[in-house]
Amino acid sequence: MRFAKHLGVLVLCAACHEKRPDPHASPAGSAHSASNPSVTREALVTAELQRDSAALGGEVLSSRDLEVRRAATRALARIADARAAELLLLALADEDPEVLTWAAYGLGYACRGRETKTVRALVARAASLGLGGAPPSPLANPTEAIADALGRCARAEAESTLRAWLSGPQLRAEAAALALGRLATQTGKLDDATIVALLDAADRAQDPLQNALFPLTRLAGLNPSSAERTRTLALRSIAARAPSTEFAVRALGRTGTAGARELSSLATRAELEPTLRAQAVRELTGLGSVGQRALWAAFDDLLGAPPADAALQADGYGPIAGLIEALLPPILGSGAKLQALTELTLADADSVTLRRRKVKLRCAAAALLAGSNYRHARLLACDPAAESVPRELAVLRVISREKLQGARKKAFLQLAHAENALLRDAAIDRLAEHPELRESYQILADALGSPALGVVASAAQLLASYPERAARASDEGAEARVAPNPDPSVVAALTTAYAAASARSSIEVQSLLLDAIGALSILSHKDAANLACSSDNPTLREHAQRTLRLLGEQTRRCDEFKPSATRAPAASATRSLLTFDTDAGPLTLTLDPRFAPVAVARVLGLAQSGFYDGVAVHRVVPGFVAQFGDPGGDGFGGDGQPPLRCETSPIPFQRGAVGVALSGRDTGSSQLFVTLGRYPHLDGQYAWLGEAGPGWAQVAAGDRILHTRVSSLP
Repeated sequence: MRFAKHLGVLVLCAACHEKRPDPHASPAGSAHSASNPSVTREALVTAELQRDSAALGGEVLSSRDLEVRRAATRALARIADARAAELLLLALADEDPEVLTWAAYGLGYACRGRETKTVRALVARAASLGLGGAPPSPLANPTEAIADALGRCARAEAESTLRAWLSGPQLRAEAAALALGRLATQTGKLDDATIVALLDAADRAQDPLQNALFPLTRLAGLNPSSAERTRTLALRSIAARAPSTEFAVRALGRTGTAGARELSSLATRAELEPTLRAQAVRELTGLGSVGQRALWAAFDDLLGAPPADAALQADGYGPIAGLIEALLPPILGSGAKLQALTELTLADADSVTLRRRKVKLRCAAAALLAGSNYRHARLLACDPAAESVPRELAVLRVISREKLQGARKKAFLQLAHAENALLRDAAIDRLAEHPELRESYQILADALGSPALGVVASAAQLLASYPERAARASDEGAEARVAPNPDPSVVAALTTAYAAASARSSIEVQSLLLDAIGALSILSHKDAANLACSSDNPTLREHAQRTLRLLGEQTRRCDEFKPSATRAPAASATRSLLTFDTDAGPLTLTLDPRFAPVAVARVLGLAQSGFYDGVAVHRVVPGFVAQFGDPGGDGFGGDGQPPLRCETSPIPFQRGAVGVALSGRDTGSSQLFVTLGRYPHLDGQYAWLGEAGPGWAQVAAGDRILHTRVSSLP
């Protein structure tokens, strides 16, 4: 289960509320709720988990029991269908800040198809709010919740309102800036007037907005005048170590060649926090050839000598590893420094973690020196172990740099059928670059039969994006066919793979397989898509609807379902401390059950059973996120239980926050992530479980959890 398949992709499209409600569904009440005005809080939790808005009547919002009103509004906000949206509009009138916060939060998700009505209701309610001091808690912050909801609605009227708020009271202005970042994330653009207003707000002599540069980080680029002004303001913020420094570093990535030079310098500043240096590196990776020149310049500046063991065991490893991994051929920097990296000493006294990190750097450097020679001596010697996944991944990278022919093709096919799932997964991903390989259909059919979910998922994703690769090529133009004729082996493998993914409760892999079935127009799999169309899981229904339309049912809708029999499990009322003994030392998580009790109960149960013992931290993006909880280590596995319902909330994901990883709404399982920076576009998209202790920035991909302990906190 992943935020995004590739580490450079930071737009987290796998969030809880990605699937929007049907704006045409009836908001009529139910006999059940009308006949039972004294709904219990337990019943409200059950309705929330079952996604059953019909179990809630309007009268519950006028209950004299404040906790009932709060629980009802929270349930409606998490259900977020059309009927829930009508009730949330009523809840906007509530005077309790927490009820109002939940109401605005839910309306932001239920906005599609009702934008004008929702925006006007939110703006009207905002006008009646007092703008006093700071809110008592994140769940009692209606100003920020209303602003965020306007950003989610992403309409011109919403943008103009938020722009006007930038020049108002400080708290509302800061909230408006964050909300404009949400709007930019959804639309990919902002009006020129909005960009100017944001820059003006960041440039105030008194009380400049700390969030003003954040919306600019969600854009692909800026015009020359805005880019130059952004660069000036960003450098000022960084020099002053202002609270907006993280946003300033990322904003430089939108300022062209001049910004790339500044990022290159930031990446090498020893006095700068390692997470900020890592963010500078990541910004450069998205700037094409300009970014590569800057990355190579940073490489030459950073590595005056091979890094010492102490640096590789601290959080300074992240920027170094991120930089080396980001470099691409041709070599624009010092070959001698690359060679020195390949010669990092592997000592008997090295810890498991230190050796793993040295091998990763040695192999990355060797892959650059090798060019297209996958038999290069330094490449083959980068890890002296007889069997080495890092070495083979580096070899695969080099093999893929040229057409797969002759011996190169034979070497690739060996990796594409490797026993190791990570190698096989990576090889399948590389198929996208090699239409000349006529054996693709065989590789994909075999991969669909793998017990490793990541291998199956990679095959399904490739088939959905390149359906012609499922056909047995008979001529040179076969890959260009619009409607491929999939080989029978692929069709049969899809059948088996879908049944296996269903049995393992893997909504993510089922969804990807449905995408492949639709792309290949396999009518014999229509029954599976029809069954998924009535699932109680919204992500599966979304993919089923898309597949059925590709199979000829152009008007098919999959938004009707029967609520499941889900019941709320027993949940702890107290905070818990998870202590992980890891390769990188002891690490902790503090879990708070107040906001996501079901998810916290699941995680605690898994931790107490020893589920996490031996599991690797399979994904680390320095300065962004560390993710773990997949026993297979490929990012697609879980605990095998039915997926968790999303328990999202308006709580912001500050640095060190803990959340449930997702691949769509209601797909959570055992995988958790820890944020290594402040990324407001995560807010409200994932279930917030608690906070991480120190040390997570020192973790590297591959570090393992050796043992887990659970203790209660007061």
